[in-house]
Amino acid sequence: MLDVKPTLGSVPNGTRPSPPREGDGHRARHFTHLSEDDLTLLERVGVGLPLVADLYRSDLSVHVPTPEGYIYVYAHAQPHSMASLYEESQRDRVLSPEQVPLVHKAWWMAKPQRGQRELEGRNAPIVERAIPIRNPKGHVIGVLLIETNLMEAHRLKLRSPVFRHSLRWLTSMLISGALHNVQHISPFSEMDGVLLVDSSRVIRYISGRGRGVYRRLGYLGDLVGYPLRQLDTEDNRLVIQAFTVNAPLEVEVEEHGRFLVKSVIPIHAPIPLWERLWLRLRSGWRWPPYGRIWQGAFILVRDVTEERRRAEELRTKSMLLREVHHRVKNNLQTIASLLHMQARRVEHGEARQQLLMAASRVRAVAEIHAFLQYQEGQTLVGMRELCQHVWNQVKEAVVPADKEITVHIKGPNVRLVGQQATAMALVINELVLNAIQHGIRGARGEIVLRIMDLGPLGRLQVINPEDQLPPDFDVEHTRGLGLKIVQTLVRNELGGDLRLFSDEHGVIAEVTFQKRIPGT
Repeated sequence: MLDVKPTLGSVPNGTRPSPPREGDGHRARHFTHLSEDDLTLLERVGVGLPLVADLYRSDLSVHVPTPEGYIYVYAHAQPHSMASLYEESQRDRVLSPEQVPLVHKAWWMAKPQRGQRELEGRNAPIVERAIPIRNPKGHVIGVLLIETNLMEAHRLKLRSPVFRHSLRWLTSMLISGALHNVQHISPFSEMDGVLLVDSSRVIRYISGRGRGVYRRLGYLGDLVGYPLRQLDTEDNRLVIQAFTVNAPLEVEVEEHGRFLVKSVIPIHAPIPLWERLWLRLRSGWRWPPYGRIWQGAFILVRDVTEERRRAEELRTKSMLLREVHHRVKNNLQTIASLLHMQARRVEHGEARQQLLMAASRVRAVAEIHAFLQYQEGQTLVGMRELCQHVWNQVKEAVVPADKEITVHIKGPNVRLVGQQATAMALVINELVLNAIQHGIRGARGEIVLRIMDLGPLGRLQVINPEDQLPPDFDVEHTRGLGLKIVQTLVRNELGGDLRLFSDEHGVIAEVTFQKRIPGT
């Protein structure tokens, strides 16, 4: 491996070339001095970065010096447990050593460093720790940078010494690549609890949030020093399982009427003898028997009871709503069938036609309820599917067997909320019926339904290529019931307007409406 050490003095001031473009995606060219094993180690460190960032309540990043004398941000994890110091990820940034002097110093001296500086571009002092990342041969291949705001750094100093020691052990596991198997562990939030148990599965630390979770389970006393096997929970079994397979695990359990997500992360870091003795005398920490590698485990606990109850309530409401749509659809189809049966008994042609059109209108509303019944909780209805459903029922109920009418549906699938979809189904029904009744006089014909997405507006055009309007036609003064229904629906339900005009494409009925979002 090429041992590259960029120094602040390696390039005279003012002559350093400009850094490569940030985030250019050509990561490999920055790591030509690293072996495949080194890159694998850095990748494993990057996998464990988010979990440790959440527990530290800090921003963690991996920096790799480049042969050109710059420092490349290989990975960056922003904490979920508090607000990040940065508005966006710093990954793939290319920095000069002057921008991250502590990183440069830790890499150059091959020793951990501490410091304090103001965040670039903001008057916000932060506390930093820079820890060299070594490969198995002992060469420094990168630097782990831990950045914490002053308030959180002060709070960490006041926390239990056991917890602070355990964070250092976890950091040692991180830079050795031993946390490469935590991808399945959920992000740790500020509402989650933390327990720390030793090798004998005795609780040595529990956070305030953790105490709150276990109080809800019925444990009101101080649990520090309490063996897990004496708790009526799954904790003891989960820790034994994690110790046995020597791997983190996460499960959801129901305990005492509460739903909990529990994550167990075994600790097996090299710990000096003085630290073992100090913790044994200070906290009673028990170390594993000779030959065992684990020293203890983190247990991360999240109470998801309310989330599960809300999800169950939503599932129940969704099932009830689907049942309502199903019953309304059946009732409307029954009414439409009765109207259709009545139409067949009527001898007068005009009366029969009116009954068939009334049945078609009822079926159009029934189609909407049938459509909503199978939306699986979705609140929006696509106009293309809506046009197809309405045309299918119109064709079945109204179009005579001796007529061949083709409908072309064009344009994007503009989505409508439920109330708009019901009104739009009736509008499509009436305009298609109008086109069939007044525009198609032969045995064959075609109708075009064109949908347009105009941003905050939507538009539907029903085009009859074979017809033209009379010169004196005025849609506002039409006496037809169908167009009156359309005008009322477009204005009152869709918040739009209706135009009916002729051009070289034929007669065009154009509906422009305002798109709505669910809940409005």
